[in-house]
Amino acid sequence: MLDGLPSIHAVDVLDILLVAFIIYWVLLFIRGTRAVQMLFGLLFLMLMYVVSKRAGMVTFQWLVGNFLGNLLVVLVVVFQTEIRRGLARIGQLRLFWVKGSAPDPDVIAELSRSAFLLAEARIGAILLLEREMGLEEFVEHGKKLDALFSHELAASIFGTNSPVHDGAAVLRANRIAAAGVILPIPAESVETRGMGTRHRAAFGVASETDAVAVVVSEETGNVTVFSNRSANRAESAERLREMLELLFREKEAPPEPG
Repeated sequence: MLDGLPSIHAVDVLDILLVAFIIYWVLLFIRGTRAVQMLFGLLFLMLMYVVSKRAGMVTFQWLVGNFLGNLLVVLVVVFQTEIRRGLARIGQLRLFWVKGSAPDPDVIAELSRSAFLLAEARIGAILLLEREMGLEEFVEHGKKLDALFSHELAASIFGTNSPVHDGAAVLRANRIAAAGVILPIPAESVETRGMGTRHRAAFGVASETDAVAVVVSEETGNVTVFSNRSANRAESAERLREMLELLFREKEAPPEPG
């Protein structure tokens, strides 16, 4: 009775599971972003193409067909931000593991203390900590320093009289590589709704790279840590130190043996 059915091999099952995983991963990745609405728009056009073909709507079919004929180019243009972020995430897999330079514990402690001293003084700041992915594309647009991190230096950078206080400071290991770095501000999404400009900029960079962003709010005095599309508030300098040490410890851990 089942003679007419095609035989299924292990590679076929693996093929189906792989495609299902990729679709699930893509949907999970774009959740909460504008890409969801764009994807629904493309699916609607595909549906309209099928309907127009069955209904014999030649002109509409020709128009949509030509548009969908260049679908690969359309997808690259429309989803360029998501594609760039996705490729960056793939590069962070343990398969491509490369050890980055983490700040020394003393520097992390000093940074944590500095963040809360700035918060007490209601001085806004963005401290962008580089991990495995290089941040040279941001550094080259700021004022290069290459100076050992200290609270005094951070206070002079983010003080209201400083010409670079509106930008971010990029930390590479124990040193401030650049200050006054103007970060791109992503479009508002579900995840960034209600955030101010400084927090949205930090969220955007932490989403597209593996960097850790520490943001001090000049309005509320809150200190927030952004990493991998997540935002977590630190209640104290000690808690901030623990969070940063954990994030860098995760990146420094060698890949699990296969």
